[in-house]
Amino acid sequence: MGNRISMWVGPVIVGVYASVMVLTIAVWDPEAAVPGLRYQQIVAGLGDAGVDVVGSVIGLIVWGSVGLVLALVLSILGLTGRVGRVPVILGHLLLIAGGAPAYFLGSFSLGIDVADTFAVSGGVHVPTGATLYTVSGVALLILAVVGIRRAANRQPALV
Repeated sequence: MGNRISMWVGPVIVGVYASVMVLTIAVWDPEAAVPGLRYQQIVAGLGDAGVDVVGSVIGLIVWGSVGLVLALVLSILGLTGRVGRVPVILGHLLLIAGGAPAYFLGSFSLGIDVADTFAVSGGVHVPTGATLYTVSGVALLILAVVGIRRAANRQPALV
């Protein structure tokens, strides 16, 4: 039973990461970048400037869903016994580590649109951006430690 539950932890974390990523890019960061306006006014201003906000948000949701689908596939392969538990966990960690570049690339277009439309600075305006980078960094660090330990256990010492 515990093994079955642990196989779903990865997709839950990846799903939360993806949700926070999409909300940060599409809602929280634009609100923080343009503090004098409500979100509806920001969306209207972007639309008036020719930005397809709905298309951008749909693209972000699809972008975030890719990681979630991959995490689910890994878990299903683990639950069916086609892939071992450790590779599944490492795969989930790899997806979480890959969230940082996905967040950076995903935020670029809408971030530039907000900055250009409202004459504000670009970049991250909310702490959730740093949190996403930190979570990805921790996952990458765990992968590095596991990789180094596994390599060290397989090779004889150079004496």
